[in-house]
Amino acid sequence: MKQAPYPLMEIARIGALFLVGDQLEDVMPADRREYPLRVVNATSVFALGDEVDFDEHNFNELKKTLLRIERIDPRRSPFAALWVRRPEQPTHGEVMVAGSSLPAEGYHIQPLWPEIERAFSGLPTRWDSEGGTTIYYPIRNSDEEIVGVLEVSEQQSLYFI
Repeated sequence: MKQAPYPLMEIARIGALFLVGDQLEDVMPADRREYPLRVVNATSVFALGDEVDFDEHNFNELKKTLLRIERIDPRRSPFAALWVRRPEQPTHGEVMVAGSSLPAEGYHIQPLWPEIERAFSGLPTRWDSEGGTTIYYPIRNSDEEIVGVLEVSEQQSLYFI
């Protein structure tokens, strides 16, 4: 008997078990995490300049885990990415680490939409849109604080990495 593919929500749930929230929280070196809060330009609400610098170990571990999440069910071809809130403007977010592709929403800093906001509040969320289905799943650190959101999507992305 042929088994049905795993639902995306199940892939996200399983994937979240393997993601280490402390690694996401510490994906940028300590001296760079506060950088956006200190260097906000008067013409923009966001820090300008090259503020992205990664802790190589944490980044690589998260990237490998996202690539594994994309292969949980070989009958599906989802994309996985980790979103974080911007420290200087928590109503906006950005992708911090992506698996084999960036999400359809892109790589730029953007206002958080209701579905991802819901995941940042602790509730896994399914979003069915014209482009496909996306799951947003909260990621917690060892203190049980939500530090990011796992996106598992079958939407088409223009941003392969």
